[in-house]
This record gives sequence, structure tokens and C-alpha cells, in this order.
Amino acid sequence: MKTCVISLLIFLVACSASDAPPAGLLERERFKEVLLEAQLIEARVNHELVVEHSSAVPTQRYYEELFEKEGVTREQFEATYHYYAARSEQLKLIYDEIVTELSVRKDAPMP
Repeated sequence: MKTCVISLLIFLVACSASDAPPAGLLERERFKEVLLEAQLIEARVNHELVVEHSSAVPTQRYYEELFEKEGVTREQFEATYHYYAARSEQLKLIYDEIVTELSVRKDAPMP
């Protein structure tokens, strides 16, 4: 009986620990903000490649500037992305929020 209780406790702790983000990841809202900006970079790169027919788009530089501006590292961003990618429902919710935010920005009057 005692062994069953101990096994159950270990199982419960393991399950609850797997849902908690590992240390060093970006907080969800912070990650969403950086991911939104990363989506804007991707749109910019696609525009430069397709519309402007640029042959040398400085994609890496754009990302370096983003990470510096946001005060995060590429490693933090990538680790956080992989964490949410393994939890597709959570990542989908984040992307839904990003799409909503981009729609709001699109419809907002220009300053």
C-alpha cells in the first residue's frame, strides 16, 4: 500500500512538472510579443524577395535587431517556440491572438 501511494505521488509530481514551462523560457505574453514581431520580419523578408526582387535580404540582421530591441536571446526565443510547438493547442491560441492583434493594427489609423 505504501509503495502504491509513493508511486502515485511520484506520478502526480511528474505530470504536474511536465506542464510547467522549464526555467529560462520567455513568459507567454513576452513570447507572443516577440513572435508577433518575428511574423512581421517574415512578411518584410517575403516582400523584399518577391515584390522588390532583392537577392540579398539581411534576414539574420533583422532577427538580431529584434532580439536586441526586445532584450531576449535567440536561444530563449527558440527554446520557448519549441516548448509551445510541442503543445500545439497552446501555440494555436497564441497565433490566434497574434492574428487578432495584426488585424487591429491594420485597421488602426496611421499616427
